[in-house]
Amino acid sequence: MPSKKERCAIYIRVSTTEQMMHGKSLEAQRDFLIHYAEDHNMEVIGVYADEGKSARKELKRRKAIQNLIKDVQMDKIDIILFWRLDRWFRNLSDFYKVQDILDQHKVRWISASEPGINMETRDGRLQLNVVLSIGQNEVDTTSERIKFVNEASIRQGKIIFGDTNMPFGYKVGIVDGKKRMVKDPEKEEMVNDFYRYFRIHQSKCGTMKYMQKKYDPNFSYSILRNMLQSEFYHGTYRGIPYCPAYLNDEEWKEIQDLSKRNIKKTRSGRIYYFSGMIRCPVCGQLLVGHGSASIINRKTGEKRSYCYYRCNRACRDFICTFNYHPSQNLLESYLIDNLEKEYNKYKIHSQKIATRKECDKKMRSPEQVKKEMQRLNVLFQKERIEWNYYNDEYEKLSDELSELTDKKPAAETDHRKIEDMLKGDFRNTYDGLDPESKQSFWRSILKEIHIDADHNITGLDFL
Repeated sequence: MPSKKERCAIYIRVSTTEQMMHGKSLEAQRDFLIHYAEDHNMEVIGVYADEGKSARKELKRRKAIQNLIKDVQMDKIDIILFWRLDRWFRNLSDFYKVQDILDQHKVRWISASEPGINMETRDGRLQLNVVLSIGQNEVDTTSERIKFVNEASIRQGKIIFGDTNMPFGYKVGIVDGKKRMVKDPEKEEMVNDFYRYFRIHQSKCGTMKYMQKKYDPNFSYSILRNMLQSEFYHGTYRGIPYCPAYLNDEEWKEIQDLSKRNIKKTRSGRIYYFSGMIRCPVCGQLLVGHGSASIINRKTGEKRSYCYYRCNRACRDFICTFNYHPSQNLLESYLIDNLEKEYNKYKIHSQKIATRKECDKKMRSPEQVKKEMQRLNVLFQKERIEWNYYNDEYEKLSDELSELTDKKPAAETDHRKIEDMLKGDFRNTYDGLDPESKQSFWRSILKEIHIDADHNITGLDFL
């Protein structure tokens, strides 16, 4: 009587490097395993292939094995067949995570070219753990070697990826007879305009639409995200100077800060000038914009939109007591009337804090530290202190002297832009702005608006 056929899932994997160097193609593995299944009375219900994936990749990045696990959990599989154990896993922790799932559903596996490796016998399990440990060590060693070689190449400015992977605005060029990453003249103005527009409007969605309309309909959000996050545009790679920069240190920091404070479009179309700038005085949560509309002309049906800010922890979660909703119109009116007064108050406060910090430091001068080092030398020469104490103290003083010598004065925040604006007639200019430009105006000068529990504005923080 013929035995019952087992439902067999074939798993095959090959990394790009292996396929190039050793010819271990997916087709060769598939053919070998299909014939093996036929010879051993197995019914192949599916072939799961991970191409160009390392066995040390995170499980979530190996899509074929994820699909295989789902089918195991749905009890569609009796046995998993692969060519060698290193096609399955080269990582002990991931192997046993998956093995737990297989055990729960009574699914076993076979390494077709390694019959001695299995989970059924003591010697098979021993051999399994030895092979996995060796494989994991080999991969880790290779990874460290590749990392070291890549870092050396980066320091030399060498190209370590293909032309197709070049960030937007860059290309491969020849510098001093060697291939280097250089700015693409055809896209350089686009990149500069991208950063100019984003700094002014501070909206990712708005900037993407601007680039699509003015330059390229195919300009995507992924390109935008890469241009805001990739350090190539700062001229570095893994923190090492690598390529021509589009942004200097100050500009890069500004872009990172603006990216975190990105203006998001609302479904209603309302524009909230002060979103992300006001914190609840009770719980400290950022207030969020919400609004309403009322009819102001019954004949024409014309409506007026009103914008407010509220604490969701109070209105939605009921775990805060601040139920006041500051009005955008009132905030705007107050700021226009009192901007100069609030700026002068902020400036005086900032100067006091800076002075207090300097007083609190109580740091010695370099000359005082040098005198202390000389005194320590004399004490040691007269054998009044032990070597260990002398060595420890001398190192501390050396570090302190280096810190004082290398110390650069703290850079003061440049508020000339605000001061110049206050000297001019900014009110008339402001009145002529559209709502989006008004939003950009406030976000370009204000960092935070402080309010108290009695609904009063107590101060402003300027950028």
